[in-house]
Amino acid sequence: MAPPTKTHSVSSEESFTKVDQSTTIEKKQPFVAPDNTKILEYTPLDQIPIGVQKLKDAFHTTQKTHSVQYRLNQLRNVYFKIKDNIDEICETLELDFYRSASETKNLEIVIGLNELVHTMSSLHKWVKPEPVTDLPVSLQTNPIYIEKIPLGVVLIISPFNYPFLLSLSAIIGALAAGNVVVFKPSELTPNFAKLFTRLLSESLDEDIFFTINGGIDETTKALEQKYDKIMYTGNNFVGRIIAKKAAETLTPVILELGGKSPAFVLNDVKDSDIPVIARRIIWGRFTNGGQTCVAVDYVLVHESIHKKLVEEIKRIIDEEFYAEFKTLDNSDDSSTITPSYTHVIHDRAFKNLSNIITTTKGDIITGGEVNSTTRFISPTVIDNVSWDDSSMKGEIFGPILPIIKYSNLSTALDDLISSGHDTPLAQYIFTSGKTSRNSNPQVNQVVTKIRSGATMINDVVLHVGLVNAPFGGVGNSGYGSYHGIYSFRAFTHERTTFEQKLWNDTALKARYPPYNDKKNKLIETSQTSYAGNVWFGRTGDVRINGPNSIFSVWYGFVGVTKLVNDLINAL
Repeated sequence: MAPPTKTHSVSSEESFTKVDQSTTIEKKQPFVAPDNTKILEYTPLDQIPIGVQKLKDAFHTTQKTHSVQYRLNQLRNVYFKIKDNIDEICETLELDFYRSASETKNLEIVIGLNELVHTMSSLHKWVKPEPVTDLPVSLQTNPIYIEKIPLGVVLIISPFNYPFLLSLSAIIGALAAGNVVVFKPSELTPNFAKLFTRLLSESLDEDIFFTINGGIDETTKALEQKYDKIMYTGNNFVGRIIAKKAAETLTPVILELGGKSPAFVLNDVKDSDIPVIARRIIWGRFTNGGQTCVAVDYVLVHESIHKKLVEEIKRIIDEEFYAEFKTLDNSDDSSTITPSYTHVIHDRAFKNLSNIITTTKGDIITGGEVNSTTRFISPTVIDNVSWDDSSMKGEIFGPILPIIKYSNLSTALDDLISSGHDTPLAQYIFTSGKTSRNSNPQVNQVVTKIRSGATMINDVVLHVGLVNAPFGGVGNSGYGSYHGIYSFRAFTHERTTFEQKLWNDTALKARYPPYNDKKNKLIETSQTSYAGNVWFGRTGDVRINGPNSIFSVWYGFVGVTKLVNDLINAL
């Protein structure tokens, strides 16, 4: 969250859930960096506590979000509001960082709407209480189940790189779970934040949704309020600040961070597969200008195929994907605006990325062209990179691809771990052999040693679009996961509910004083499976699949018989 110069032009009389009702999207001339202070009106600081408190009060007093019908109706409103404004959403992101409408539609809107529809179609199943299984014999006649109850007020802080998808996905999950939402979009995409604020405010009831627009001051003020859960998507530095602040009030946090996601190209790759692998790596690195949390951050390629892969990566960039860049006149700012390439989000990021290019000790085999006016950096590939290179210090988050050559996979993995990059948000493994870890020892070696948030074999990035698989990091790449049912679970509390009878106290008297051995024996029998017998010995391997059916049936019967006998003796 960079500290922008800000304006507080929203009057205190205006509705704090509707920061801007204007339908006008600010226009800018090509190759002029957007000035957020002239586009996005920031939420007055004194209105932030009021807005959060209003949602908190509404959650407890109206209790309307407990209704599944109400939740579905609100989600329905969001769906049609988005469907009716797809072109405007694409336009705002083109204005913010020159992103093509195709990338916005294919990488954000299609996926986001698909998850929304999936959530709406599945919510009636997700909310059903789950029966508790494997109960002791004494409790098997009691209704014992797990309810999914809303947490309350959820704060969602979303990033700039995929501001539609990463905002909508979290908001969908929080609302579907019955919460009220405080939403803080990124100020770094001001045109989008302005439009999305209006669309959501028009779709959702003002007592269940409140948007805070602004920079560091507004975010800091937002974090001073008490929530029932916070979700932050962004970088590690800010993630630590949010986690520390949340800890002061024992507020649980979901952190979706990043890290250096590697692509391993194993030594069993066939020459005929190299072009496909190169295309997928290039797409996974340079899509959205490289500003993707699960982008291929660097390539580890075996020395036996290193030269061929590098040559193919260069050829595909120069002749297929980005051939148009070879005709650019970098002295003409407008020439760097291309229809298929997203630019760097802000000047600070542009400076950091440019510094990597100028200080690297590797060989730039293609790219390296920059334009500070438009924040354009051409797709840049750096070969023969070492672990201490400037491109390997941290997550790149831009259109730069380092390539490291290795000769021994075990050594390469040890170097990766010692460099502190062993918990990436994703890892990608390319092989011409078997794709299953059970059938390919090298694949198994990589996935065992590298604790990634996700793994893809022979492809990249696509797992983010799965609507009902958990998406999240581990270690430095974050904690907690969401998408589909995992979003619903992340934003609910799973509450165990136990229904007991009042007429059966005679059978339960063993728990009351005065105590004696017969009562103790009855309690032990009632809580112990298989009458205390076990299917494993003191030595040797324990049977992986648990007790066999003969053991379970026989000792289950013995357990019931023993329970009845101990109950009679204890009465």
